[in-house]
Amino acid sequence: MNGAPRTAATAAPRTATTASRPVTGRSIARLRPAEDPGLRLICFPHVGAGATAFRPWLEHLPPEVDLCAIRPPGRESRIHEALLTDGRSLLDEVEPHLAPLLDVPFAVVGHCSGSVLAHEFTRRLHAAGGPMPVELVVSSSEGPRERVVEDPPLHRLPDRELLTRVVSYGGMAEQVLEDLGLMAMFERILRADYQVVETLEHSPGPALDLPVTVIGGRRDGFVSARAMSAWSAETTKEFALHLLDADHYILNEAGALMGRIARRLLAQGGGG
Repeated sequence: MNGAPRTAATAAPRTATTASRPVTGRSIARLRPAEDPGLRLICFPHVGAGATAFRPWLEHLPPEVDLCAIRPPGRESRIHEALLTDGRSLLDEVEPHLAPLLDVPFAVVGHCSGSVLAHEFTRRLHAAGGPMPVELVVSSSEGPRERVVEDPPLHRLPDRELLTRVVSYGGMAEQVLEDLGLMAMFERILRADYQVVETLEHSPGPALDLPVTVIGGRRDGFVSARAMSAWSAETTKEFALHLLDADHYILNEAGALMGRIARRLLAQGGGG
């Protein structure tokens, strides 16, 4: 991907006191805080997952990259909190915690269904005239204009049918279907998360004035390369599609590529 270097001017002014400011609250996990970050990744996980889904990337990222991930309620350290079923409410909750993290160059990242939230968050930043990411990176997701919600939507399926569908996607071990306790726990989280993304409408507006990169699996049986390519309509800048030898859930396989993307962004000005 070629283009003019992007510098720290795309982020809010940076100071020594705010550059390493810790996140307060449980909504955002800083999986590896960088003392003086040159780039920050703001990551939205897929349905049913939490912040730790992005932990496999840590070994591939340069030390000056601050990896932050959204932790929705109802999982990990928030297991006892009420689940959210509305995407705009979820974004409303995390935005105050993300605001202090936009003081350095940052990229917004979404995996699978998390791409819907990542894109909407970026559009909200644009509408508010706030700091904009140096790049939007999404994976295993069709472009917003190609997105079709099934009828009936997944969040309205009977319990076992919903879980069986997720197992078929490769997002959950089949053994979960044999454990009534695990089924009950995962069912409520999956149902809420699917309702979040299936009811969140694409905000209208012009294409984003920033590069978009899409990562997908050649063996993805659910999202085609053509559908992933539709993300090109969402940007006026550079677009890139990277297909890996992987299936739908590619977080582990994508780690090395995310490391290369992070190093490129740092070289293009993210290093400050």
